[in-house]
Amino acid sequence: MARNRVAACMAAICAVLACAALAGCAPKGAAVGASHDESQNVAHDSIDRQDVTVGVVGALGNPPVSDATVMNDLDKAGLRAFFASTTDNADATQAAQQAVRDWASQRVSVIVVNSLDVTDATAQSWADALGSARDAGVPVALLDPENPPQDTTLYAAVLRMGTDPADSDRNVGSSTYKLDAALSLIINDNPHPATMRIS
Repeated sequence: MARNRVAACMAAICAVLACAALAGCAPKGAAVGASHDESQNVAHDSIDRQDVTVGVVGALGNPPVSDATVMNDLDKAGLRAFFASTTDNADATQAAQQAVRDWASQRVSVIVVNSLDVTDATAQSWADALGSARDAGVPVALLDPENPPQDTTLYAAVLRMGTDPADSDRNVGSSTYKLDAALSLIINDNPHPATMRIS
């Protein structure tokens, strides 16, 4: 009987520690990888470039920047990128959301979602999908989103590559970044604008 109680106590302690470890992946009140304020940046070691993996979620509809262009840019930069297509699926939105969940569970370095368009009908399911990345500690970058989620803790930055910044984009950086440099800032949680122009 005593052994069962000890075993039950040990199991409860392990469960509490596991939950605490998982809770530490997502910063409170900010997106993973969203260091927009240099004064709050914490010194840390960066991820080595050869260890970076990028999960790219294919665009829904007709994006300003083609998925092939994104993948080509990442390949030229020497980053390992994996692509999840949404075009050959009966429900492209559901396929894109599942891709986000898959990349989060595989712990890629960053997830790039091309041409995200959150509607009233898809807002909750996108919050759930992007929340899974947040909970896993994986930053998300939105490339040329039509309508990003209202909750800015679900993504680290908006990347403007093929469109002019929308009126709703605030803090558009005056600098232009290469795609790999912008993703590096996000992955390493270094200070960066909330919206970055990509060349």
